Parts: sequence; structure tokens; C-alpha cells
Amino acid sequence: MSLGPEVSAEKAAHSVRRFRAASGEGLPFFPYGLLPVIGFVLLTLAAWSGFAHHSIENVVRLTAGQTILDTGAQWASLDVSGQWVTVAGTPPTPEAGERLLSAIRTARAPTWLGPARPATKVKGNFGEGSVRPGQASGSTPRLSPGTDTPEYLFRLSGARLTLDGRVPDIATRDAVIEAANTNRPQRIELVESNLETIGIAAPDGFRDAALRGVETLKLCNSGTASFNALQFDLRCELPGSEAERVRTLASAPLDYGSVGEIQILVQEVVETCEEELTRLLEASRIEFDPGSDRIASSKAAVLDLTARAAADCPGTLRVEGHTDITGGDGINQSLSRRRAEAVRAALIQRGVAPSRIIAAGYGSAQPLGDNATEDGRAMNRRIEIRILRADE
Repeated sequence: MSLGPEVSAEKAAHSVRRFRAASGEGLPFFPYGLLPVIGFVLLTLAAWSGFAHHSIENVVRLTAGQTILDTGAQWASLDVSGQWVTVAGTPPTPEAGERLLSAIRTARAPTWLGPARPATKVKGNFGEGSVRPGQASGSTPRLSPGTDTPEYLFRLSGARLTLDGRVPDIATRDAVIEAANTNRPQRIELVESNLETIGIAAPDGFRDAALRGVETLKLCNSGTASFNALQFDLRCELPGSEAERVRTLASAPLDYGSVGEIQILVQEVVETCEEELTRLLEASRIEFDPGSDRIASSKAAVLDLTARAAADCPGTLRVEGHTDITGGDGINQSLSRRRAEAVRAALIQRGVAPSRIIAAGYGSAQPLGDNATEDGRAMNRRIEIRILRADE
């Protein structure tokens, strides 16, 4: 008996079946062993995207917060979403609010590619508050947006003289810059010009009005000179020995436009007035009900004395509210502002002109005492009154 053909046929059948299993149609080749690696990469990217967003937002928040501290704008609070920043609060003057927004827009933070601006959009959400253009005597005017009328705003703050505005032509611009740099006092270390030319014929007398702003401001220790709506205004802080000279120069008639408010703050008088108010408020503190902006009824007498002292002070007064660290920053900021506004209202009721007094809240940002002790916290819950400086 021979089994050869049968065995051969069976082997052939098995061989064919194996061939068909290997070459039959099915899923294309895929490196399934890489699936864990791909999943890990996707998970890492998802986690990193969230972390990166959070990290960038923290950089924006820290940079904007440091800018607030550097500019002394403790009245401001931040709302940060990604690289968008909203600044809320009541600035002591409209210009102070604009300066803070500009500072946050241009603030830079270190990155692995070098310093960069982390905030891509910055806007202000300033409340009605106590200061609006034209409300407080001495508030700094703004330049009118989008007009072809020549106007300017010059500011002397610290060692910097800044020239902003729109002038008719290049010749006027160069004359103003030259006047700012010629024979300038040593205390002015830098002249910064942002003057734009609007390409019109210079009105007769405008150049003289612009040069008056520069020449009078160079005599001040700080202040602003502006020409807006055909009106020249000056706010100037300087020693008493120079006051009459500057007043006479600033008040002379103009061939173009007219002379508006000339406010001279004599340094000696400002310092004496602030010292008197400080002593008065330290000797008898203005107190409030706990967690409230209601002034304690026992403080009527100190409010009477404060109103009389404030009425004798020059310029515009700023009532400043401060708290201890009890409660959150937002609560303290709001409470300090409401308390300052309550004191402002009380002083107005006692005869201080509303146009001469504004209010601002600083929360717990400027402590005088140790917040770890009850005595220190009591020192930090306070009202201060200061004179608005000429360059604010």
C-alpha cells in the first residue's frame, strides 16, 4: 500500500491554506506598538497647551502687577485673561489712568528669545468715581483725538520733560524742541518729544503760545502746560521765591488763543499744609464701623477741624483710603475707596468745594504698621489727605 500521493495532496492543501491566510485581503500594516507612544505625545501636548496658557497668563499678571507697583498706581486692580488685561479702579486723574494703561502695554518680560511684551490687549474700565475731566480743579486736560487743530500737552515730572501734541509744521516742532533743550536747568535730565506735525500753515501766534508752555514749565520743579481748545493752562509747583515771576510770565495775553487757569503751587505752602493735615489725622483718627464705610458718629469734631484745615490749603486735595490686610485684595480696594468717598462727602458738607477734593482707595498696599499685630493693623486702617501735585 502506498501513501505517497495522499500525503502529498494533504501537504499541498495545507500549503495553499497557509498561503491564502497570509495573502488574503485584510487591514493594511500598522505599527500598533507605537500606539502608547502616540498617546503619550498627544497627552503631553494637551497638558502642555493648558500649562503654557496658564504660564503665559501668570507672566502677564506678574508684569502688569509690577508695573502698577513701579508707577505707584495702587488704586488699580487687574483682571487678566490670557494676554488680555483689564485695569479697573478710579485713577486720581484721567491722565494717571492713561499713563498706567500705556505703561502696561509697553512693559516687557524676559523670555528665552529675549525681552517681550506679554500683554497684547490692555483696556481701562475706570468707574465714575471722583475724578472726571473738568470735575476737579487742576485736573490735567487731554489732547483731543483725531483733529487737525494744533494743541499740546507738556509735562515735567521728576527729571523728564515730555512734549506731546500736534503742531502745524516741522519748523514749529523743531523750534519747540530746541527751546526745551536750550538753557534747561540741571534738574531736567531728559527731553522726550512725541510731537506730531499735521501739515498745515502755522496760525499766527501759535508758535509763541507753544514756546510759552516750554519756557514757563522749565521754571517749575514739576507741572504741566497745555494748549487745548484755544486755551493755555499751566499747573506748576515751585519754590515761593519764583512764584510771582512764573505767574506773570504765564498770565501775559496771547496773540493766539487765551489764558485759562494758571495754578501755582508753592512748595513751602504745600508741605506745611500736608504736615498740618497729617498731624491732625494722626492725633484724632477718622474711624469707621467695622467692615463699613460709615464714619463713626464720634468723629464729627475731627471732620470739622479737617474741613477748616483743608479749606486753607492750595490746589486740589486727594482723600486717600487705606486698610489692613484683613479680607481679600478686592474687598479692601473697594472698602478703602468707599471710605475715602465718605470722607470726601463729609468735607463737602462742611464747606470744602466739590471741585477741590477727590477720593482714591489704595486697599492694603501701603501699610504703615505690622499687619501681624493689632496695633499695626489699626495704624494701617487710616485716612490720609494730600495735595494733588502739579504733574499728576
